[in-house]
Amino acid sequence: MPLEDRSYMQDPFYGSRKSITVLLLAALAICFVLQSIAFSYSAEGSNFIVRYLFLSGDAIRHGYIWQLVTFQFLHGGFIHILLNGLVLFFIGKALETTLSTRHWLQIYFGAGITGGLFHVLGNLVFPNNFPAPVVGASAGVSGLLGAFCFLYPSNVISIWGILNFPARFFFLLSVLLSAFFIVVPAAGLGVAHGAHLGGILFGYAYARWLLHSDWKMPDLLAPFRRRPKVFIHKPQSSSWTAAQKKDAVDLPSGEFITQEVDPILDKISAHGIQSLTERERRILEAARAKMARR
Repeated sequence: MPLEDRSYMQDPFYGSRKSITVLLLAALAICFVLQSIAFSYSAEGSNFIVRYLFLSGDAIRHGYIWQLVTFQFLHGGFIHILLNGLVLFFIGKALETTLSTRHWLQIYFGAGITGGLFHVLGNLVFPNNFPAPVVGASAGVSGLLGAFCFLYPSNVISIWGILNFPARFFFLLSVLLSAFFIVVPAAGLGVAHGAHLGGILFGYAYARWLLHSDWKMPDLLAPFRRRPKVFIHKPQSSSWTAAQKKDAVDLPSGEFITQEVDPILDKISAHGIQSLTERERRILEAARAKMARR
C-alpha cells in the first residue's frame, strides 16, 4: 500500500474519521425524540419509561441495575439535552485527538455509571439531598470534562464567552459547587448534583491514574503535585541523533514501513496514541516527512 494512502498519514494526524462524539450525539437525539413521542401520546409508554428507565432508588432496592445505563440516554426537556449536547460536542471532540476510542468510551460510560450510582446511594440515605429520579447525559459529560481538566490544566474553559477559567480552576470550582448544592439542596433544585460530582471525579481520576503506564497508588494528600502528561503530537526534536535518523529514515520505503511503522500502528490500535514512546512518535513524523518529499 502506498505510504500516503495509509490511515495514519491522513489529516488529522491523530484521531478517528468516525467521530465517537457525533455518533453519541446522534444516539442521544434519537432517544430524545422517541422519549418525547412516548410522553406526548402514550400514558402507558411514559409510565414505563419513568418507572423502568429513569434512574431511581429502585435501581438499588429492586435490582434495576440497567437504569445506571438507560438514564444516560434520556433527558428532562429540550433545554436539558441542548446544554448537555453542547458541552459534549466541544469537550468530546477535544478529547478525541488525545484519547483512543476505547478510553473515551470508558471515561464517558464509567463516569455515567459512577455518578448515577453515587447519586442513588445518596438518595437511599439522604433523599432530600439526592433527589430522584434522575435522567441526562451530564454525569458522563462531567467525566469527560474531568479528564480534560487533568490533561489540559492550563487551557481556558469559557462559559458563554463571558466567564473564562483555567481548566484546573474550573475543575475545583465544579467540585465545590456540586458539593455545596448537595449539602444545601434548596439552592440547586432540579439538578442531579450528586451525579455530576461522581462523574467529574471519576473522569479526573481515570485520566490521572489509569491513562499512564507508570501507574502507582494515588497520592491522596497531594492530588495536584504531579504534572500531567498531555498526549499531543510533537514536532521532530533536534535531539534525535544522526544514528537514530539513519536507522529509521534511510531504510528503503517498504522495509521502513514494515519494520518501523506497522508495529507502531498496531500499538496505537491496541493501546491508543498515548501509549507511544517519544522515539515512536518521531518515527511516525519521519514517515510523514517521507510522504511530503514525494
